[in-house]
Amino acid sequence: MKRLIDVVVGTVLALLTLPVILLLAAVAAVNLWAWPFFVQTRIGADGVPFRLVKLRTLPVSTDHYADKRAIESIPLTWISRNLRRTHLDELPQLLLVPIGRMSLVGPRPEMPFLHEQMPASFALRSTEVRPGCTGLWQIGHQCSGLIVEAPEYDLYYVENRSLLLDLWVVWRTVSMMVHRRTVSLADVPAWIPQITTVTAFALGHAHPEMEIDPAA
Repeated sequence: MKRLIDVVVGTVLALLTLPVILLLAAVAAVNLWAWPFFVQTRIGADGVPFRLVKLRTLPVSTDHYADKRAIESIPLTWISRNLRRTHLDELPQLLLVPIGRMSLVGPRPEMPFLHEQMPASFALRSTEVRPGCTGLWQIGHQCSGLIVEAPEYDLYYVENRSLLLDLWVVWRTVSMMVHRRTVSLADVPAWIPQITTVTAFALGHAHPEMEIDPAA
């Protein structure tokens, strides 16, 4: 069912947003006087690398695989800051959903060198499903940092993934883009079925070094 939704809804969204992507690409090109599309290798489902596409928001002189900590010190133009703040720079990822590289909702796809630094159990668990254009970590309070600093978001998603959870994540993604309101795991509504409890993750009981017990 999830894959069917990804194909149908992902195709519709990709077609609807294509004019917006092209317009923003033109803005990004003028903003930085560079090719507007930025391509990186990321780790996808089952640990298979794939090519992720974003709109360029950083100067071409920036290290191609700079992490978020390194990017914090880079001066950005007003246009680049707002593309990143609203996550509009990530719209091209929708084009990867119908072809199966990504899902609409899922864990964050990480850069290879950061993926290799993850504890093995977390790296394995987080790649059990297709990475998402959005997801719990992407809208979480810790999304401005590195994913390994807050693994509980993706671990919780993998354990509790469902259509209801996906719909809630999409709704909160729109809310974050408009109101800049991130979430904690404690915000996940009680009406969404849970295999692993929100409380355990919200209190920091889940760590990447540990295998998560679904019965917890």
